[in-house]
Amino acid sequence: MNRRVSAILSAVLLITGLSAQERNDIPALRYDENKSLTWEEAVSFYSDLDNRYSEATLLEMGMTDAGRPLHLFIISSDGETDPEKIHRQGKTIVLINNGIHSGEPEGIDASARFAADLLADRNGLKKYLRNCAVAIIPVYNIGGALTRSRYWRINQNGPEEKGARRNTRFLDLNRDFVKQDSRDAKAFAEIFQLLDPDIFLDTHTTNGSDHQFTVTLIATQPEQMHPEMEKYFREKMLPELYTRMKEEYGNEMVPYVQYTERGEIKAIIGFEEQAYYSTGYAALFNSFGFMTETLVYKPYNERVIGTFQLISELVRFAAMNNREIIRLRADANRHTLDAKEFVIDWEQDTTRWDMLDFRGYRYEETTTPITGRKSGFYNHDKPYTETIRYYNYFKPAITVTIPDAYIVPFAWEEVIRRLEINGVHMKQLQHDTTMTVETYYIDGFEPARRATQGHYFNSNVKLRTVTQEVDFFRGDYVVPVNQKSKKYIITMLEPQSESGFFAWNFFDSFLEGQDWYSVWGFESHLKELLDHDPALREAFEKAKQSDTKVGTDPVAQLQWLYQHTPASELEKRTRLYPVSRLMRAGNMFNAGN
Repeated sequence: MNRRVSAILSAVLLITGLSAQERNDIPALRYDENKSLTWEEAVSFYSDLDNRYSEATLLEMGMTDAGRPLHLFIISSDGETDPEKIHRQGKTIVLINNGIHSGEPEGIDASARFAADLLADRNGLKKYLRNCAVAIIPVYNIGGALTRSRYWRINQNGPEEKGARRNTRFLDLNRDFVKQDSRDAKAFAEIFQLLDPDIFLDTHTTNGSDHQFTVTLIATQPEQMHPEMEKYFREKMLPELYTRMKEEYGNEMVPYVQYTERGEIKAIIGFEEQAYYSTGYAALFNSFGFMTETLVYKPYNERVIGTFQLISELVRFAAMNNREIIRLRADANRHTLDAKEFVIDWEQDTTRWDMLDFRGYRYEETTTPITGRKSGFYNHDKPYTETIRYYNYFKPAITVTIPDAYIVPFAWEEVIRRLEINGVHMKQLQHDTTMTVETYYIDGFEPARRATQGHYFNSNVKLRTVTQEVDFFRGDYVVPVNQKSKKYIITMLEPQSESGFFAWNFFDSFLEGQDWYSVWGFESHLKELLDHDPALREAFEKAKQSDTKVGTDPVAQLQWLYQHTPASELEKRTRLYPVSRLMRAGNMFNAGN
């Protein structure tokens, strides 16, 4: 086990409590009564399972913004909690995350029931532990879960009380997986890096268009996978999950229904996955990622049961196909290391689609009872089934050539810290040095007019590439790209990435320009230069003759002269993106550099 994993495991604290025989306050699951577990009840529930079963362990991991630790519940056949040992045993690891939006709690109750059933071997579930270990985050957004009200998500069909969508810092945690402003996201990243899960599931609730399905599913955008992994995902894994849900439980699923306007669904558009979402984050590490989105209008107990069924099928699949899953991920990891190019932005391929049966309700107009405005509703007395298109193919929009390394100046502490949390290995320069590197100049971008997640998001980045010598200081970080976190490194450090550090304003201060000049006293210095530099004077006179603006505008004359004197060397740093690309590292990573 590596030193980092050992340190994390040695730091976790086991939850202690009374023995199961002495306890009489273990909370019951009451989703059939339209009630969900509170955070305290969830922790107590898993603590009891820890006390009852040798295969179960409840751990306290990193701190969250709520001032409470994030819990991790691990189930393995021999009680092993060291993920490296579990992987060496040839077992897959499934990680389930719940309550990221605490008003969407069905995963909290579904995971608790699944853990209890698995450990009690109900319906022979325990056999899956021979080839699979299960890790559960009982409640991710603890701050939101502690802020319960019957009025959160007021149009949701249960449970009676729900938590808040945002965490204690008012962050939507499902937009924070890579930028990691919250302690919650940092703690999650440490868990994810520790476990290296083969399959990841995040549980949610969706509103919007109404239809006959209880469970809708977001699956990792397949194109982000290694081709063989993508083929397996499209042709084996997804079809089997959909088929099993329909045939084993009579609970047919449909892909997540995105909509732009309410009305009858004529097509389903595949979910374009950004790295700041949970499944997008998982894809950066070649994990199979899923997100359940149960329909907000269905009764709470049906949503819990549907989520429970999908969890059961994911664990079954992970156990029955453990060797193939492990092989595919190993091949994908090798392919990632060998890759010379990386797609940082995708766009919908409207020329390709699949067909699926969609079971909806007719959409009709009505007059609302209070305001009398015209609106619409889905008439449950008029169900229908139609075959519609499912557009779930994407093509590259922006592709970058992968450098050997990036160089991040010591000054960008917040960036360095996040790289470290996500398992990135770096090396600091031991001496001031000058290197020839590839650099970016940001020629244009669109800052958002209103804040998102406390940031004014930068998009539509236009840049140009310049290869030049750059001075670096002792302590600056060299980030070799060929490592396990390669996709994360590129996604976060490329300025055109929609999930990267530039998009989230981490580097905005470099956009403010350099020293420039003051008109006071500047002309006396220019006169001295012109008197001693005939070539400069001649070029200046030609510029005034050939450019009307320079010839007639005093300010334009001063700018021309500034840009053609040694002082303008400072301006080479204006809009120069601070992260450099080292295209050929040579012996850079040898000791002593």
